[in-house]
Amino acid sequence: MNFKRILVAINHSPLTSIVFNRALNLAQQEQAKLMILHCLVDLTAIAPGFQSGGTFGIYPINTGLPQLIQDETLQLQIEQAKTWLQEYCDRATARNIPAEYQHNFGEPGATISSVAQEWKADLIVLGRHDHSAIAEFFVGSVSNHVVDRANCSVLVIKDTNPDRDK
Repeated sequence: MNFKRILVAINHSPLTSIVFNRALNLAQQEQAKLMILHCLVDLTAIAPGFQSGGTFGIYPINTGLPQLIQDETLQLQIEQAKTWLQEYCDRATARNIPAEYQHNFGEPGATISSVAQEWKADLIVLGRHDHSAIAEFFVGSVSNHVVDRANCSVLVIKDTNPDRDK
Protein backbone atom coordinates (compact mmCIF):
# COMPACT_ATOMS: atom_id res chain seq x y z
CA MET A 1 0.00 0.00 0.00
CA ASN A 2 2.82 2.37 0.86
CA PHE A 3 0.98 5.02 2.89
CA LYS A 4 3.30 7.56 4.49
CA ARG A 5 0.87 10.18 5.81
CA ILE A 6 -2.32 8.90 7.46
CA LEU A 7 -5.03 11.25 8.70
CA VAL A 8 -7.45 9.77 11.22
CA ALA A 9 -10.66 11.67 11.92
CA ILE A 10 -12.05 11.07 15.38
CA ASN A 11 -14.99 12.21 17.47
CA HIS A 12 -16.42 11.20 20.83
CA SER A 13 -18.43 8.24 19.54
CA PRO A 14 -18.03 4.63 20.71
CA LEU A 15 -16.56 3.79 17.29
CA THR A 16 -13.60 6.15 17.79
CA SER A 17 -11.38 3.66 19.60
CA ILE A 18 -11.82 1.12 16.78
CA VAL A 19 -11.09 3.76 14.11
CA PHE A 20 -8.05 5.09 15.97
CA ASN A 21 -6.62 1.62 16.63
CA ARG A 22 -6.98 0.72 12.94
CA ALA A 23 -5.17 3.93 11.93
CA LEU A 24 -2.51 3.32 14.58
CA ASN A 25 -1.85 -0.23 13.36
CA LEU A 26 -1.68 0.92 9.74
CA ALA A 27 0.69 3.75 10.62
CA GLN A 28 2.96 1.34 12.46
CA GLN A 29 2.83 -1.24 9.67
CA GLU A 30 3.51 1.37 6.97
CA GLN A 31 5.98 3.39 9.08
CA ALA A 32 3.78 6.40 8.39
CA LYS A 33 3.17 9.72 10.09
CA LEU A 34 -0.20 10.17 11.75
CA MET A 35 -2.42 13.26 11.86
CA ILE A 36 -5.25 13.05 14.40
CA LEU A 37 -8.11 15.38 13.50
CA HIS A 38 -11.20 16.41 15.43
CA CYS A 39 -13.85 18.82 14.13
CA LEU A 40 -15.83 21.15 16.35
CA VAL A 41 -19.13 21.92 14.63
CA ASP A 42 -21.66 24.66 15.21
CA LEU A 43 -24.77 22.65 14.41
CA THR A 44 -27.09 25.55 15.19
CA ALA A 45 -25.87 27.11 11.94
CA ILE A 46 -27.03 23.96 10.10
CA ALA A 47 -30.19 23.15 12.07
CA PRO A 48 -31.37 25.92 14.43
CA GLY A 49 -32.73 24.55 17.67
CA PHE A 50 -30.58 21.43 17.49
CA GLN A 51 -29.54 20.44 21.00
CA SER A 52 -26.81 17.82 20.87
CA GLY A 53 -23.75 17.52 22.97
CA GLY A 54 -20.11 16.78 22.70
CA THR A 55 -20.56 13.04 22.28
CA PHE A 56 -20.00 13.41 18.56
CA GLY A 57 -17.87 16.56 18.64
CA ILE A 58 -20.92 18.61 17.78
CA TYR A 59 -21.32 21.64 19.97
CA PRO A 60 -24.22 24.10 19.88
CA ILE A 61 -21.97 27.16 19.89
CA ASN A 62 -24.64 29.79 19.26
CA THR A 63 -26.89 29.06 22.24
CA GLY A 64 -28.44 32.44 22.89
CA LEU A 65 -26.42 32.80 26.10
CA PRO A 66 -24.59 36.04 26.76
CA GLN A 67 -21.44 36.30 24.63
CA LEU A 68 -19.06 36.08 27.63
CA ILE A 69 -20.58 32.76 28.75
CA GLN A 70 -20.49 31.44 25.16
CA ASP A 71 -16.82 32.41 24.86
CA GLU A 72 -15.92 30.76 28.17
CA THR A 73 -17.85 27.60 27.26
CA LEU A 74 -16.22 27.44 23.85
CA GLN A 75 -12.75 27.96 25.35
CA LEU A 76 -13.40 25.13 27.82
CA GLN A 77 -14.50 22.84 24.97
CA ILE A 78 -11.34 23.70 23.01
CA GLU A 79 -9.12 22.96 26.01
CA GLN A 80 -10.91 19.65 26.61
CA ALA A 81 -10.47 18.74 22.92
CA LYS A 82 -6.74 19.55 23.08
CA THR A 83 -6.27 17.39 26.17
CA TRP A 84 -8.21 14.52 24.60
CA LEU A 85 -6.28 14.78 21.30
CA GLN A 86 -2.95 14.93 23.14
CA GLU A 87 -3.84 11.63 24.85
CA TYR A 88 -4.32 10.01 21.43
CA CYS A 89 -1.10 11.59 20.18
CA ASP A 90 0.75 10.19 23.22
CA ARG A 91 -0.57 6.70 22.45
CA ALA A 92 0.91 6.95 18.96
CA THR A 93 4.29 8.28 20.09
CA ALA A 94 4.47 5.50 22.70
CA ARG A 95 4.52 3.12 19.72
CA ASN A 96 7.19 5.22 17.96
CA ILE A 97 4.71 6.59 15.44
CA PRO A 98 5.30 10.27 14.58
CA ALA A 99 2.00 11.96 15.37
CA GLU A 100 0.43 15.37 15.57
CA TYR A 101 -3.10 16.61 16.02
CA GLN A 102 -5.45 19.37 14.95
CA HIS A 103 -8.85 20.51 16.01
CA ASN A 104 -10.78 22.64 13.56
CA PHE A 105 -14.15 24.33 13.37
CA GLY A 106 -16.33 23.53 10.42
CA GLU A 107 -18.46 21.02 8.63
CA PRO A 108 -16.66 17.70 9.27
CA GLY A 109 -16.68 16.29 5.72
CA ALA A 110 -15.29 19.44 4.13
CA THR A 111 -12.83 19.99 6.97
CA ILE A 112 -11.45 16.44 6.82
CA SER A 113 -11.01 16.64 3.04
CA SER A 114 -9.39 20.07 3.24
CA VAL A 115 -6.98 19.20 6.07
CA ALA A 116 -6.02 15.95 4.31
CA GLN A 117 -5.18 17.88 1.15
CA GLU A 118 -3.22 20.61 3.00
CA TRP A 119 -1.30 18.02 5.05
CA LYS A 120 -0.74 15.89 1.92
CA ALA A 121 -2.29 12.78 3.43
CA ASP A 122 -2.28 9.68 1.27
CA LEU A 123 -4.89 7.90 3.42
CA ILE A 124 -7.84 9.09 5.49
CA VAL A 125 -9.28 6.75 8.13
CA LEU A 126 -12.69 7.56 9.58
CA GLY A 127 -15.76 5.87 10.97
CA ARG A 128 -19.27 5.58 9.61
CA HIS A 129 -22.31 5.54 11.81
CA ASP A 130 -25.66 4.36 10.55
CA HIS A 131 -27.75 7.41 11.26
CA SER A 132 -31.44 7.70 10.61
CA ALA A 133 -32.53 9.19 7.30
CA ILE A 134 -33.65 12.34 9.09
CA ALA A 135 -30.26 12.82 10.77
CA GLU A 136 -28.50 12.37 7.44
CA PHE A 137 -30.85 14.93 5.90
CA PHE A 138 -29.80 17.56 8.45
CA VAL A 139 -26.12 16.80 8.91
CA GLY A 140 -25.39 14.58 5.91
CA SER A 141 -23.01 11.69 5.84
CA VAL A 142 -19.47 12.74 6.68
CA SER A 143 -17.99 9.53 5.28
CA ASN A 144 -19.87 9.93 1.97
CA HIS A 145 -18.67 13.51 1.67
CA VAL A 146 -15.05 12.53 2.32
CA VAL A 147 -15.12 9.55 -0.07
CA ASP A 148 -16.58 11.77 -2.82
CA ARG A 149 -14.22 14.73 -2.32
CA ALA A 150 -10.93 13.47 -0.89
CA ASN A 151 -7.90 13.56 -3.14
CA CYS A 152 -6.45 10.41 -1.56
CA SER A 153 -7.53 6.93 -0.49
CA VAL A 154 -10.18 6.65 2.23
CA LEU A 155 -10.69 3.78 4.65
CA VAL A 156 -14.17 3.84 6.17
CA ILE A 157 -14.67 1.77 9.30
CA LYS A 158 -18.34 0.85 9.58
CA ASP A 159 -19.98 0.44 12.95
CA THR A 160 -20.92 -3.23 12.89
CA ASN A 161 -22.68 -3.16 16.26
CA PRO A 162 -26.28 -2.08 15.50
CA ASP A 163 -27.12 -1.87 19.21
CA ARG A 164 -24.15 0.32 20.16
CA ASP A 165 -26.08 3.63 20.25
CA LYS A 166 -29.31 2.29 21.75
